Amino acid sequence: MKRDRIQQILNDLQHLRVLSTAQAEERYHASKATIRRNFNELAASGLALRTHGGIRFLEQGVPSVPYGLREEWNTEEKRIIAREAVKYIRDSRSVMIYGGSTTEHLGLYLSQGRIVTNLPDLCRILRMRFPTGDGPQVILTGGEFNFRTGNLEGPALRRSLENYECDAGVASVYGVDETGLIDISDECSEQIALMLEKSSLRIILADHSKFKQKGFCRSLPWNKIHILITTFDPENHAVIKSAQSQGVKVVFVSVPDRNHSPR
Repeated sequence: MKRDRIQQILNDLQHLRVLSTAQAEERYHASKATIRRNFNELAASGLALRTHGGIRFLEQGVPSVPYGLREEWNTEEKRIIAREAVKYIRDSRSVMIYGGSTTEHLGLYLSQGRIVTNLPDLCRILRMRFPTGDGPQVILTGGEFNFRTGNLEGPALRRSLENYECDAGVASVYGVDETGLIDISDECSEQIALMLEKSSLRIILADHSKFKQKGFCRSLPWNKIHILITTFDPENHAVIKSAQSQGVKVVFVSVPDRNHSPR
């Protein structure tokens, strides 16, 4: 509940720009002490600026949410989306996985084949499942470790990807809109595009919050994507319709604690 509230505060700040403690108490039905703790956590993470009596959006750009915070948001929803994705890649001999707090959960379900990834945490999960090394073969890309995103990034990543072509590619992204995938930096958007374009089948994993994000960098358009796996929400209809009109197969999954269901 706490993580959902912090995520909502961050999303709302992108269009409200400023939020007072009193407004937040009423908006999120939480006590003043709770709101203050949430505001302090966002400020300490570098995601917003604390002001007297409230919090303000960082005007220098959309902040990158630390991986450790993101992986605690919508955890059950992300796990169910990842489990559904495995149905489409389990028979692939090789899979390219771009690091994210949703694709991390693929490590709970993949049991064979070859994985190329820039997400060290995925290796940790697989190592715990297969301590004797009898699971998938894992190739970790080169690159500089970004403590904020949890990924390997940069020129070394791009150079290492020149050596690989995979049957399938899976990515969870910062956000999606009617045109396709969006992100908050040129580097991230380029890296996602590169890893997916090195894959024959391209799959995007997006929990409901990804439809509400505001990014300023474009990655791949929908006509370059084959499958979108997400949860159903009537508010996301325009984006879903746009993706489908460009040939994307949209797969809905049901999450027990969400109000809306595709079935």
